[in-house]
Formats: sequence, structure tokens, C-alpha cells
Amino acid sequence: MAVVYKAEDVILGRCVALKTLHRHYAEETAFRLRFDQEARVMASLDHENMVKVYDISQEGEVPFIVAEYIDGRDVGDVLRSAPKGCLSEQFTMKIAVQLLRALDYAHRRGIVHRDVKPSNILITEEDVVKVADFGIARVVEDEEVGEPGEIVGSARYMSPEQLKGEETTPQSDLYSVGILLYHCLTGSPPFSGSTESVARQHIRKPPAPPRKLNGAISRHLEAVILRALAKDPKARYPSASAMLEDLQKDADASGSAETVELGERRIRKKRRARQKHREDRKVLVVSSMLALLLLGAGTAVAGLVGHVDLEDPPLPWLAEEALTPARPVSEEAPDVSPEAPEVRPEGTPVMAEETPDAPSEALEVPPELEASPEDSPQAAALVPVPNVDAYFDYFAVQTLRNSGFQPQLVYGYREGYATEGVAWGTDPAVGALVPLGSPITVYATPKEQAQVQLPRPQIQAPQPQIQQPLIQPQIQVPQPQMIQPQIRG
Repeated sequence: MAVVYKAEDVILGRCVALKTLHRHYAEETAFRLRFDQEARVMASLDHENMVKVYDISQEGEVPFIVAEYIDGRDVGDVLRSAPKGCLSEQFTMKIAVQLLRALDYAHRRGIVHRDVKPSNILITEEDVVKVADFGIARVVEDEEVGEPGEIVGSARYMSPEQLKGEETTPQSDLYSVGILLYHCLTGSPPFSGSTESVARQHIRKPPAPPRKLNGAISRHLEAVILRALAKDPKARYPSASAMLEDLQKDADASGSAETVELGERRIRKKRRARQKHREDRKVLVVSSMLALLLLGAGTAVAGLVGHVDLEDPPLPWLAEEALTPARPVSEEAPDVSPEAPEVRPEGTPVMAEETPDAPSEALEVPPELEASPEDSPQAAALVPVPNVDAYFDYFAVQTLRNSGFQPQLVYGYREGYATEGVAWGTDPAVGALVPLGSPITVYATPKEQAQVQLPRPQIQAPQPQIQQPLIQPQIQVPQPQMIQPQIRG
């Protein structure tokens, strides 16, 4: 139906993928509708595990899509070059996790791919999965593209409801993911044969357990695949995120033993280093205290009247009083006021005679030698931070709380995420190993709320008062009359 070219954007200097319809297909309404549908769907999605669309246009009567060029291979090519035609469980899990994240992103926006298969799953050189080819994708709120009951897609990876021409749902994509995982781990899809035979098997025949074909598959992963391949859509996972969460439990269980063992080795190493440091410090403290004791005893000998037996002086940290032989020198008890305790220079060691109720090793332990929180059993329980990207804020909080963390929300805008309370990041980052019960900050977009238009108060502006100009009275000044003198002759 379509052909893809590798092209170069001469303005931006980058390679792009140019997808266009064949000319004889461009004149047919059904194919043109599907191509327009793909362009509309791809332009509305922006996810790291989906092929990005740069531009949509047409040349004459032929439309085309300018999309991201993926320098890599699809899963079909990887399977053909793999030994025995199957992949390791670890690599398959890496593909499945990224694929389910992309599908969960699309499903939350009401888009069902409907054609999940190896050739539509691209893998870059950095092992990043990119989902491509939304040519027969369906927008849930729109009507089906094509004739009613028309079967579109690849039969070996299609769900039973698709093969029967029924309505497709997100669970249809999860069935295709189950077929893809089955193929990657065993080397072949569960059903084979002609198109009609494969369709009948999808509808009626249960698949053989994958562990019968590959005993190295873990039992939990087998259970995940078989649940995704349930004939009844209601018996499958309710969402891609639920399947992803169940899939990651197997990875956590297999990696937990290694994580715990590594944590215990690290703790034992730190304990040995800390014990050695503590012993060195103890020897230093004891030596210092012995020197102070000997110095004090020598001073006492010089000033005492009488004999003081200093043979085998008791050690200062024993429960008995260290200077008992010297007591006969001072018969009277010293006058010590309880309100005026003795002020000691900082760092002076505490003698055992001053704390008779203290244990035999009543030494002050420096803060750096005290037990570290890492020695506690909870420190060994390091678990990775789950991925809640594109989750709604309440679901992200619930997921983290169910995983044993203490989530807290911080709202902020993020490009590519709708302003409807959608999570777009965590701190610590996804996959970081942290102790259970740690606080996790979830960043989510704020929820746009319609602003209520309050009625504006009608304020009547005061009318300007126009002052009438004063009318000046007109006073007529009589003109002087010239009297002609009469001359008499």
C-alpha cells in the first residue's frame, strides 16, 4: 500500500523517512483514508518509543509523511539473525517493557495500534524500541476505517476478535504483544499454517506452553504470556500498564537476589573497615588514658604523705574505682556542690570512677563510629523506582505507594504531556535503586480548570457636568455726537 524512502532534509541537514502511497493506491478512497488516518494518528503522538512525525504534505495527488529515520533493524531481522531464531529472556524483556510503555501511552489517548508484529517494532543501535506503522490504527472515538467486518493486519499476530471482524480494544494489542513475546522466546509464533488455518487456531485452539519449547523461560514470564493470549479479552490484562507491572515483577524477583547479595557484600566490607577503624581508635584512646593516668599518679606521689602502692594500677575503664589506694590521703569528703558541676575541657576522657553505674566499656564513641543506617536490614532491601511515565497523577501515586514508597506530587508543565494531571518524571529517576519507604517526588502536569466568569458589576460612570458659559451683558456705550459749530456772518 505504501512505500518508504530514505531522504535528506537539506534545510536541517538530517536524514528522514519519506512514506508515501503508491500512485495507483492514492486514487482509491479506502487506501487514501487509511493513509490520512495514519498521518493524523502519528501526528498526535509524541513518545520516546514511537516514530516521530516531522511533516505531512502531498505532491500533486500523492500524499506523503515525513517521519523520523531510525538507523537500526526491526525485530523480524533480529530474529532471523539470532541463533535458533529466538532471543534471550533478558533482551526480550527489554523489548517488551519499551513496547508496553508506547502502547500504554497510545491507549491512554484512545488509539489502538491493531498491527503489532516484528516488522513494526524497530530497534536502534542503542537498543531503543520505536513503534512504527500506524496505517491501520483505530481511534476509539472514531468509526472504523474500511468496510464493516473487514479483517486488516497480519493474521499470525492478530487477536481472535480481529479475525472475527469484531470491535478492537486495547486488549487486542496486548494479545499481539503476547504472540510477539512467544515468537521471540521460542523462535516461532504459537500458530502456523495457511491464513484460514491460523485464524481458526487463534479463535479455538489454546497455545502450547512456551516452556515446552524453551525450558530456559521463567515460569512467571510464561504465566504473563499465557494470560495475554487468553481468548476472552476480559481474561487478559486490563491495560498495558498492568501487564508491564506484572512483567517487571519477574525482573525484580530475578534481580532481587543479586541486589541483596551485592548489598550484603558491601555492608560486610563496610563493617570490617568500620570495625578496624573502631579498634584503632580504641587503642589510641586507651593509650591516651594510660598516659594521663600515669601522669596523674606521678603528681599524686609527689604530694602525698604516706605510701601509695602504684603496682599494677587498675585500668580506668573497669567498674572498680581507679584511685582507691590514694583515698587515705584525704579523709574528708570533698565539698562538691550539685549546682556547680565540674567544667571539663572539651575532649577530656570520662573516667570509670566518675560513672560507677556505667558498663565496663563506658567510652564515648565518636559519631562517625556509630552504627550506620546502611547496616540495618532495610538497607539491603533496595528496589528500583517503577516507571509511572504518562500515568495520571492519582494512579502514579497509587502505583508508587503499592510498591512501598512514599510519593508526593509536584505539578509543572512539560512539553508533550497533556495538562490533565499526567505524570512526566520522578525523583529519584526511574530504575534507581532506593530503600523501601523512601520518599519519591512525582512530577505531573497541572490540571487545566475552566475559569468561572463572574458577572462584572455595572458601574455607572458619573456624567460630566458641562458648565454653561456665562453670558456677558452687552452694554452699548453711546457714541459721542460731533456738533458742527454754526458760524454767523
